[in-house]
Amino acid sequence: MNLFRSVFLLLLSSFSLVAASETAVQQLSAQLQAMNSLTAEFKQTINDNTGAVLQEAEGSLTVKRPRRFHWRTEQPYEHLVVTDGKDLWLYDIDLEQITQQAFTPDLDKAPALLLSGEVDEISKQYQVQVSSSADNTLTFTLTPNRPDNLFKQLTISFNNKQLQGMILKDSFEQLTTIMFSSVRLNVDVADSLFLFTPPDGVDVIRDEP
Repeated sequence: MNLFRSVFLLLLSSFSLVAASETAVQQLSAQLQAMNSLTAEFKQTINDNTGAVLQEAEGSLTVKRPRRFHWRTEQPYEHLVVTDGKDLWLYDIDLEQITQQAFTPDLDKAPALLLSGEVDEISKQYQVQVSSSADNTLTFTLTPNRPDNLFKQLTISFNNKQLQGMILKDSFEQLTTIMFSSVRLNVDVADSLFLFTPPDGVDVIRDEP
């Protein structure tokens, strides 16, 4: 499994816990409920447990309720991850490889769905803590209850209800930091963006559950 796919499966793969603080869950839900759609640019950095940079990438993100997600990495390699809530497609554009799998709404399998409105399961799946700073930034720390999750901890931060960034720590103490910019909330997004048709001549691997 290449580094890109491992990282994205961290994003699309582990939202499971019981809230340590119901107030924190309610606050997080309030931030997310305000986002019916979102578009943003992102910069992603992966550091190992010594702090050394393993990979840097940048691209764009679009999410829309319910369960629609479009993530495109443009630098240094082109990758696309898209779901319409039924099928999940992972397209390595440079290698001309496509993987298709049935989409599952289970947040234990798809943490990035937190951004597309899957908030009801948060209190069942995570321990949630919240901290605030003087500049009106709220930082939520989510810790999975299940020990076999792909990540040990995830933090998500908002400033004045605008998404700022996410940090994932995995079992090897690697950190994936994703910072968002040019964030636009509740803009019109065509449903067709979340539909994917494999290009002619590109093989599709169907990943059965």
